[in-house]
Amino acid sequence: GANVHATDPSRGLTSWEWACYTGRSESAFIMQKLMDRPCAEQFCDQYKPEWPKMKELLAKAAEPKSCLQRISECMRAAVSFRSFYGPEEDGVLDHMVKVTTSLSSPFIALSCRTVCPGSPPSVGKRRLAVQEILRKQRAEEIRSQDKDHFSSYEKLFQNSKVTLIPKKKDRRASLQPISLAVSQVNTVAARKASLLPLHLLRRSSVRPGFVIPKVRISKAPPPTFQPEKARRRSSAKDDPYLQIPKWRYKELKEERKKAEEQEKKKAAEAQKQRQVSPARCRT
Repeated sequence: GANVHATDPSRGLTSWEWACYTGRSESAFIMQKLMDRPCAEQFCDQYKPEWPKMKELLAKAAEPKSCLQRISECMRAAVSFRSFYGPEEDGVLDHMVKVTTSLSSPFIALSCRTVCPGSPPSVGKRRLAVQEILRKQRAEEIRSQDKDHFSSYEKLFQNSKVTLIPKKKDRRASLQPISLAVSQVNTVAARKASLLPLHLLRRSSVRPGFVIPKVRISKAPPPTFQPEKARRRSSAKDDPYLQIPKWRYKELKEERKKAEEQEKKKAAEAQKQRQVSPARCRT
């Protein structure tokens, strides 16, 4: 959906001119081909999978050939070197790609269904989203159908939600202006419903019914009351809360610290014993 002829504000060059200016010959060639053929004809429902050059080639093959033509063809076949040639314009490969990607192709017709076959994609054309296309089609079909034909609406909106607004007499009593007769009927119905158990009452989002509130009374604690602190359990299995993960490198670090502290304590005790032993010898 981009504009091919849009120019930049600094130099005023189009995308194709910029490709030529920067030496991108392949991209410039592809862009030129797209601009020459902006629309993909195989995506239309009017496309016919027939190769236009087939009739010409069959007519040429059916023509009688002279001896010189046969000899020249044999010489060309014997002398010509095998080399790679690119695909010809509107050749066999192009026709094969068009046929396999067309709407009537078995590869596409079985896997997907186009929404608007009469409007194929083209260069510089803004494509609508699928929801927008479906909305337009539904609006056109609704306009064409009769207003009183309800079955057509069911077919059109079978994949969407439709809310039908009821008439005044079919609406709920809670949504109508309260009158004396309606209020009397409601009071009688309320009296009858109050005799039913709770699980048999009809409830809705507007009128949930008779709900008995649950009231819990708890005695206030004395002013000297102090709540007990929850003790941590030793085993992590019995603890309902998540524990802080213990990393292996931290455990090794703690073990090294403990080992160093024990070595320091042993060294201090040995030094004390050495200091005490000469004093005993003197005595």
